[in-house]
Amino acid sequence: MIVRRVETRPAPEPPVRFYRTIAVSFLAITIILLGVVIFFTSKKADITIITKNDNKNINMAVFVEKDHYGANSITGVVTTTIVRWSEKYYPASFKTIESPAEGEAIIYNKTNIPQILVKTTRLLTPDGILFRLSEKVTVPANGEITAKVYSDKEGKTGNIPPSQFIIPGLSSEKQKFIYAESKKPMEGGERKMGVLSAEDLKAAEADFAEKIKAAAPQDVPPPDVWYTNKATTIVDRKVSCDNKVGEEVAEFVLNGTSKVLVVFYNQEELAEMMDKEIEKKINPDIERIMSMSSEPQVSVASYDLAKGTAQLAVYQNIVATLDANAEKLLPYNFFGKNKEEIERYVVGLDHVSGVEVKFSPMWTRNAPSAPDNIKITVENVQ
Repeated sequence: MIVRRVETRPAPEPPVRFYRTIAVSFLAITIILLGVVIFFTSKKADITIITKNDNKNINMAVFVEKDHYGANSITGVVTTTIVRWSEKYYPASFKTIESPAEGEAIIYNKTNIPQILVKTTRLLTPDGILFRLSEKVTVPANGEITAKVYSDKEGKTGNIPPSQFIIPGLSSEKQKFIYAESKKPMEGGERKMGVLSAEDLKAAEADFAEKIKAAAPQDVPPPDVWYTNKATTIVDRKVSCDNKVGEEVAEFVLNGTSKVLVVFYNQEELAEMMDKEIEKKINPDIERIMSMSSEPQVSVASYDLAKGTAQLAVYQNIVATLDANAEKLLPYNFFGKNKEEIERYVVGLDHVSGVEVKFSPMWTRNAPSAPDNIKITVENVQ
């Protein structure tokens, strides 16, 4: 029997260089991937949009009739009333003229004998301001009389409040029992005088007409609780002035009788029509309303008294601007775009007056594709 010994040898181990190569390669790949991640996550875009406000005017013609049928009509009632009015006005240009102040004084006589006071009798205030009687008077015994007086000197010093007076021409003993007082201020020491011009009269007539229109609805109660608003216009009027153009006056008065048309209408129906008209003017995809006049301006454009209808001219001003939350400003609209492309896109939007684009890091040439890395700021300039 032959015995053989089998000799086994261990497998050779990989050289250290092999492992080093694998480790270095893995590290390099890791660094590259990390760099790519850092590169893409560090890319940022800051877009600042400068916007301006734009005025949008809403003008509508609205028909008013008792039973409305058309799309542009609302319910209402058309009626008329007569208004009588008087108003005081003043010239636009004037000069100051000094003259004696005037007023009334009550003269008391506490004696048992009537007291005669001649014209120009002096009445003196505690402050030494002198007035005189305009006419001769007789003050009854144990009685009183009201007399007209005027200041001895011209000017505003005579414009005094209610006051007490002594009568220096009487003896000191009589002055204790015969004296005077005024219950109202003395006025007229300084007056403003002007020349009534055609422009003064024209402006006064325009204001007079507005006061007539404002007063008319007070005389005509709404025919129904549904008619919450009204518009007025003057159908016929007769106005007179107590002075003529070219005359020197301190003031002038207009008097007149006017026939006023009053249109009562439903405000809620008008508001619904206005909302629909505003929707046509505003682009909801890009615009928002900054403000609007609180109430629309409503005036009577035409009327038909026989049919009981009227046409209203309705106007409202709206201020609109760019909506910072509009879909067209969401970050995805800027993914991958360069600076010039972003600027062209933004400037093409309504209400934009300028745009500033900044990329970081400084070598970046395109906006990132990550929404969180795009910052959009909207600044409004009045």
